[in-house]
Amino acid sequence: MGEGVTSLKEPRPNVLSEFAYRNGDAEAVLAASDHMFEDRFTFSRINHFHLEPYVNVARVGGGQIELWSCNQDPFVLRNDLARIFGRSANTVRIHSSYVGGGFGGKSFCKMEPLAALLALKAGRPVRLCLSMDEGILTLTKHAGILVLKTGVMADGRLTARQSEIQLDAGAYSDVSAMTVVKTGYRITGPYRWVAVATRACAVRTNSVPAGSFRGFGGTQASFASESQIDMIARRLGIEPYEFRRKNLLAVGEPFQPGDSGMDSDLLAGLDAVVERLGYRRRAAPPAAGTKRRGMGLSIGLKDASGTNYAQALVKVLPAGRAIVNAATVEIGQGATTALCRIGAEVLGLPLEWVRYGAIDTDHTPLNNGTHVSCTTAVTGMAIERAAADARRQILEFAADRLGCSAGELTLDHWTVRRGNYTHLLEPMINDHFGAAGYEFIGRGGTRIEYDPRAPLAALNLFWIPSWVGAEVEVDYETGKVEVTQLVVGADSGTSVNAQACRGQVEGAALQAYGQSLFEELRYDGTEPVNATPLVYRVPLASDLPECYESFVVEHGGPGPFGAKGIGESGMLGVAAAIANAIENAVGVRLTQIPFTPERVLTAIEGAR
Repeated sequence: MGEGVTSLKEPRPNVLSEFAYRNGDAEAVLAASDHMFEDRFTFSRINHFHLEPYVNVARVGGGQIELWSCNQDPFVLRNDLARIFGRSANTVRIHSSYVGGGFGGKSFCKMEPLAALLALKAGRPVRLCLSMDEGILTLTKHAGILVLKTGVMADGRLTARQSEIQLDAGAYSDVSAMTVVKTGYRITGPYRWVAVATRACAVRTNSVPAGSFRGFGGTQASFASESQIDMIARRLGIEPYEFRRKNLLAVGEPFQPGDSGMDSDLLAGLDAVVERLGYRRRAAPPAAGTKRRGMGLSIGLKDASGTNYAQALVKVLPAGRAIVNAATVEIGQGATTALCRIGAEVLGLPLEWVRYGAIDTDHTPLNNGTHVSCTTAVTGMAIERAAADARRQILEFAADRLGCSAGELTLDHWTVRRGNYTHLLEPMINDHFGAAGYEFIGRGGTRIEYDPRAPLAALNLFWIPSWVGAEVEVDYETGKVEVTQLVVGADSGTSVNAQACRGQVEGAALQAYGQSLFEELRYDGTEPVNATPLVYRVPLASDLPECYESFVVEHGGPGPFGAKGIGESGMLGVAAAIANAIENAVGVRLTQIPFTPERVLTAIEGAR
């Protein structure tokens, strides 16, 4: 870890890991502040609820373990299996195909070793597929308790935040240590501070294991942070929009000392939500009868940090058709289309001429997995460089055949142009190499290097913001909350696939919507009481907001053509925006999700 960070492994009994970050003297700054507020928030445990179950096929033979898996991280899985079975990595082979949803639930090692062990014992191929009931008991999102102390001056300037965070890791470690780091680092939100002190830990419990989930610590942090920001604004009599505007990080301003600057215009995104929601008209007459309406805003923020790396290979066949090879797994996010589009653009080929190669760890170049919204940026840069390498080879070959320099040629639709003359490449290749032709193979890679000055030991590659506005209607006699309008925005840097970007924002926001109002894996003592899809409540089509709008802005990024990741952004700010709207409607604050009618009604009756 970098400046200001302490990370401990199993520091106390039952505590899996602990992360602490300090910048300045938070205690002294809090003491010198005009106001200090302390609030506690409870985040629920939910299941990933991917429709494709956990499924693997294993085969053992010739000294090799071969696995066909729905896992999101084929090379991480290969290394895990090699370690578990005491083998070298070259004796483990992983195949990955299209995955029917993952959302982090199929990251890292799950039940794959069991399939491999059964195949070893049986001496026959084995298929192991979990039921949906078993899947619900395999992995969840981290539940948590977050306590925030926040200082503020009388004029509305934020001063310091001190945070104590406990995440429920469940029975096994999975990736709880990384989730703790991300939650603890992101708890400050998109605001500037004089001082920060946070401590976050993962606690082992005898419950369903917790692991990575879309947003990866950002949803827990955003719910607590943005809820408290609204609460403080109301306590001080400051309009919540104005309170945020006063304290938002500006473009280029470092998130924390040593980290990269903010690369999105946070205020512009917030203003776009305000306009679309009609937020300035929120003083409209209340709904009739027992129902009251209110509006709320929220800004979620997630970093795309870490020492991400990827390798890629692009093969261009004699007829000009190309195959893009990388280890990014298609889990419904449209990654393969975006990556093929990058390769096609660099090579000057139609998109339909480029396909994504099958993933096989014996042949596919390595990357560190399909997560943290880094596919388009990190793997995309590797593909961009591999395609550029192939392009260079093609132009050098053509230049040699035409007796000119490569700089005199341009490549487009599998022809090379020199001045006013165009030359077909396929006849040129066949004439030189014979009927079998020749394949131009380009290689590329990218890696985000360590930086000890950065708190997380690597500069954040880009920032993932989410702007959310919600209008709700609350029945103060039943406690039922109905979201009548939901507006969610995100920054794609530059959209490589605009339709897929919108789809990612909308899908993520509706997952967060489900957690806000319905989803919760509940326990009665030691037993889960709703761990079956028949009773585990997820949003239905009839539950969707009457008016639901998404938008994508393009503020630029570091990836190919200015792209950056967007897949997790829609998750971040939804829960807080709904909680803020509920308080605007009926004057009570919900600090525990989901906002069920029972909890809302209890809060209303308590206020009376």
